[in-house]
Amino acid sequence: MSGKRASAGDSIVKPAEISPDLLAKLDQLQTEQDRMVLKDEFDSTYRMEAYYEKRRSKLREIPNFWFTVLQNDTMLVAACGNHSEDHEALKYVEDIWVTRHRPDPRAFTIELHFKENPFFSDKVLKKEYKLAKEPSGEVIDGIYDSMLNFNPDKDLVPSTHNINWKSDKVNLCKRYPKPVRPEDEDAMDEVTDLGSFFNFFQTKEDELDLGPHLAGEVYTSPITFYKGEFDDDDEDFEDEDISSSEDDDSDAEEIDLERPKKRVKRA
Repeated sequence: MSGKRASAGDSIVKPAEISPDLLAKLDQLQTEQDRMVLKDEFDSTYRMEAYYEKRRSKLREIPNFWFTVLQNDTMLVAACGNHSEDHEALKYVEDIWVTRHRPDPRAFTIELHFKENPFFSDKVLKKEYKLAKEPSGEVIDGIYDSMLNFNPDKDLVPSTHNINWKSDKVNLCKRYPKPVRPEDEDAMDEVTDLGSFFNFFQTKEDELDLGPHLAGEVYTSPITFYKGEFDDDDEDFEDEDISSSEDDDSDAEEIDLERPKKRVKRA
């Protein structure tokens, strides 16, 4: 008797050939389920708005609450950890607010509210992630056909916010611009200085998915970040290669409103 174990693929039973009508019914049932799941996700997201509004005023009473949250955010520290001026400017953050758009809350606007500070005159720095196209197709219970095939990389369009710096001396985006992305993607792994965090607002691109991370994770669970009670294994970047199979599936991924995907750490 052979001791060789069957692979997972060997145990998969391929479905029997069925008529196009029966196959269409299966697809219809799957689409119906997908609509229900998505509607539950949307409804849950919108229900939280009242809580966030109540939470907002209470968090303002805690000194340096949001700065502490941002300091404890591994992803943000990795993005702007090379520049002490970024941290100095972020000390003036007094509120972070996220507005989920309708009819699709996967589109959103994130706002960082600042006290008077020596860096810029803006009271609010804002970045918006709009839908690239209006929802289309059949709509049932507020869910359009187009929403069922959502790809954040293609279906969300980030905006830019031109920061009103008080002088070139304190213009962190000029002092620490984003690095020019090399043609060879592998060479990006050698980039150690990602520029100032505030380039996030002034440039359209968001290669690190900071917006979805801040809106979907930091904003939804700031008390966990503030108290440092998050799981280190979950919060830290993972030093691992992304397999080709994951790359192939990336286009089909749906954005996770609560737990966006982490990026691989740049050494």
